[in-house]
Amino acid sequence: MISDSGKGSKQTPTKGVKPLKRGKACMSCRFLKIKCDGEKPICGPCQAHPRDDECEYADGPGRSRTKVLEDTVSRLEARLQELENPDSSTPSVMLHDPYPSYRLPRLSKSPPLHIPESPAVFAPLSPFSPTSTTSSLPSGRHWINFSALKTNTELTGSSGSSTSPNRYPIAMPYLGIEEPSFGHLQASLDVFFHHAQQFGFFLHIPSFRQSALLAFHLGHPNRPTPGLLNVAHLLGVHFSQPEAFPGQESALLTRAVQHVATDLMGTHPNKVIHTLQAEVLLAYYFLRTGSLLEAKCRAGTAVSLALGSGLHKIRSANFMVPSTIGIIQDQPYALPPPADTLQEAERINGFWSVLMLHKFISVALEAPAHVCGALEAPGMQIDTPWPIDMDRFEDGIIPPEIQGNSTVRAFLNGYLLDQGESSTASVAKAAILFHRAAHLTGQWSPNMTPRDKMAYDAAAKSVNTLIDSFRLNLAPIPKEETQDLSIRTTLLTHALVDAASIKLHWIFSYAYPESKQICLTAARNMVNYGELNLHEFGSINPIMGNLWMTACLVFVDEISRTRHVRSTWPEAPTVEDELMESYRNGLKAMSLFSQESILMRKSQTAVFCSSPHS
Repeated sequence: MISDSGKGSKQTPTKGVKPLKRGKACMSCRFLKIKCDGEKPICGPCQAHPRDDECEYADGPGRSRTKVLEDTVSRLEARLQELENPDSSTPSVMLHDPYPSYRLPRLSKSPPLHIPESPAVFAPLSPFSPTSTTSSLPSGRHWINFSALKTNTELTGSSGSSTSPNRYPIAMPYLGIEEPSFGHLQASLDVFFHHAQQFGFFLHIPSFRQSALLAFHLGHPNRPTPGLLNVAHLLGVHFSQPEAFPGQESALLTRAVQHVATDLMGTHPNKVIHTLQAEVLLAYYFLRTGSLLEAKCRAGTAVSLALGSGLHKIRSANFMVPSTIGIIQDQPYALPPPADTLQEAERINGFWSVLMLHKFISVALEAPAHVCGALEAPGMQIDTPWPIDMDRFEDGIIPPEIQGNSTVRAFLNGYLLDQGESSTASVAKAAILFHRAAHLTGQWSPNMTPRDKMAYDAAAKSVNTLIDSFRLNLAPIPKEETQDLSIRTTLLTHALVDAASIKLHWIFSYAYPESKQICLTAARNMVNYGELNLHEFGSINPIMGNLWMTACLVFVDEISRTRHVRSTWPEAPTVEDELMESYRNGLKAMSLFSQESILMRKSQTAVFCSSPHS
């Protein structure tokens, strides 16, 4: 009964009901705010209203179902608060959508821009004992420890910790989101573009930059594919940051590789060309960082993608005979016609970028006898016209009437273009000569049959004549300091031609004085860079390490030979001092880039192992 005898009266329990201590009521009674007798398994009020299950008490042996539900509600409310206010809370676990391009939101009709306005006769060849040196580098693999980016991690670079003035510091807080902020992306892309052409970038840089910085989500058709954009961002960070931050770069690499692997399954309109570009960039990145097997895999993928999409048959003058036996009785897969001349120029340059990468990888990483590949397979015919300089695209230097017909074969047969061709075409031809000379060296054997020897002599003489003729048409290397980025392409072209002469003559240099002089002259040219300040280059094509190594090994062999002659004939004239000076110039050039390029460091180590001081 309840007493109402006045203000402050106390309640008394109903007769027959024991007083209930605080906190002993079941969960149902507490929720309904009614009195509970605390009886177990079912209390009195709950018996009055029949239930199927027993009462739940807060002091039970385990967590009650109601308590579990309350905890779940609390956790979901906290997560909702975190998602609604990401800046005011610390994220718990960031999930990554591996297929963002398959769930595209509705596209906007007008893409807003966030970016501001950016401005000798060949000597008879005969068998002899060749030298023991080889063009292939020691095999090896640099394993990178991949790790996830930590929350609120900053990628900060210090210009004082790098030997290159072109490695710009970028402070980049990367919070595990799909892509960095606009400012950080813009900064890393601008650093990447400073070195892009030396690493096989064949797209039109102003157009790529504009599309990359559009205010659309990652994977939008008006922007680059996620894989290409992440690879470009990765290389921008790689060129900007010192080696003190390998964890962040590895995480960016992981994300870039994941996107590249799935881009072809998406619906992006430029997925083939952009994936091809991403594969080329990754191959050069792995080559530079010493991950040689990964570099070969990426190069192989690029070759397969270029051939599979028909980039070697652009503007072909030859009739394509359809396959008569096949699973699909239709035309082979090919890209749709280019939307404009810029897109066609990018496809042409894309094929030649893949071809040069293939040549470099083959010579640098394969034994001389194995220097070959898919682009030299029997029946392979390349009809695509020679590449152009993309910075001169607006000049309209691809006439619409030009067609291609056995482009590489015609060049190797002695057909040379005029002196006014593009620098991109010149370096592509130099790469072909370099690869051809290395391939012929691998085919030579002291046990060749007379017939094979005649065929080899004819091929070697033809390539030697072509190298000499091509060298005469090359623009000279500027001897003064310059900030022109194209000078790196000119230097690479000359180095490739000189290295081709060395590859062709080196195995005969001990038996034929003419071949020895050709090798020495070419090696001197490769290390004689006049007044050029190589330190200002920042980064250079990774194959330059292999080329400078080839030149230095020529000096090592000649120094060893002259020392041997002086040991038996002390009065013999010697040019050892001059040879040592050229040798040091080569080592100096390699040391400038060995701090940032593991492949360059490997080449320098190979020279040290053969040093004349050892």
